[in-house]
Amino acid sequence: MAPTSLRAHHKSRAGCTTCKSKKVKCDEGQPCSYCVKRQLSCSLAPSSSPSTESGRGSKTPEIRVVQPYEGTSFSFTDFGLYHHFAISTAFAQADDSASASVWRDVVGDLATQYPYLLHEILATAALHQRLALPDQAAYLERVAAEHQAKAIPLFRQALASISAETALPLFACACLFIPYHFAAAKDASSLLFNEEAGTLAEWLILIQGCAAITMEQNATLMHSSLRALLGELYTPKVEDLGNGPTDERLVDLYSKLPITPEQRETYSDTLVRLRVCFYLSDKADSPLDKKNAALRFPSIINNNFRTELAAKHPAALIIMAYWCVLLNRVEDRWWLKDRVKPLLIKIKELIPMQYTTIIEWPLGEVGVYPEPEIGV
Repeated sequence: MAPTSLRAHHKSRAGCTTCKSKKVKCDEGQPCSYCVKRQLSCSLAPSSSPSTESGRGSKTPEIRVVQPYEGTSFSFTDFGLYHHFAISTAFAQADDSASASVWRDVVGDLATQYPYLLHEILATAALHQRLALPDQAAYLERVAAEHQAKAIPLFRQALASISAETALPLFACACLFIPYHFAAAKDASSLLFNEEAGTLAEWLILIQGCAAITMEQNATLMHSSLRALLGELYTPKVEDLGNGPTDERLVDLYSKLPITPEQRETYSDTLVRLRVCFYLSDKADSPLDKKNAALRFPSIINNNFRTELAAKHPAALIIMAYWCVLLNRVEDRWWLKDRVKPLLIKIKELIPMQYTTIIEWPLGEVGVYPEPEIGV
């Protein structure tokens, strides 16, 4: 019998110092996958303009970290988070193959040119990586919070002088605010309120920027590579809303709201906007359109309603309970899992007992049922 030929094993002599010290085989990536996975400094990582190919053959965008703002700097840990975004978070964030490519390649590339977007990507990636590394949750949450704190002032500064050139990175950044906040929230209450400041949660203010960008730079966005994130963007006529399967329920809701004559205009306008979102959700034929219908509502509510919600007015809380139904329809998103039910339960706790019957439908749709009486 002829001897079986064996593939010669070539020992890596160019591995990084970490792998050598750990006595593990180094894949000689720049940085290597061992260091990236464990968020360690890698001696093979270039000091600037790093570029790698993922082990699964997917394209990892070239990193071109620019620093137009004094004090802006990024670490090897950040490089690992950027890598994680490219090979994992971008796909988790996507609704289809087209949007996955946009998140990974287009948005990833834009982030290397606009620090506020890069910070937001790293913040979101850190929270997403927490799912795979629960033992590092506290560390990743701290890193995420640090990047978010850097992203917000830079975003606001850029938004103040928005142009066709900056519309794309600003829109991409705004699209990550809701995923970041829902993933970062410590409890259900903080999804809507900043209890310490007595104000609404920050994302409810920032999301207005997303709506402003979409309206002001609509032509630019619709003819750009980010078009895949917008889906079927349109507003149905009010007279067409009655064709939606849940519209009658929402129209009936208006007569049940505990409001004064002075509040009628605010709540009438808000309910029309909620009806639009339910109509779009009911008619949606893709996961992207259903998600966009749910996220559209908080971006288009008027300022008077925001004031009512910040004051925790029962009528405003009731409307947000109905919004939870739209969120529940897209709860399979990584940042929404196990978030909608606790949010609705918190809203129910804030609504006076005499009004809880008004939200029986949302409670049933989301799966929040009354506690059974003892002995029954």
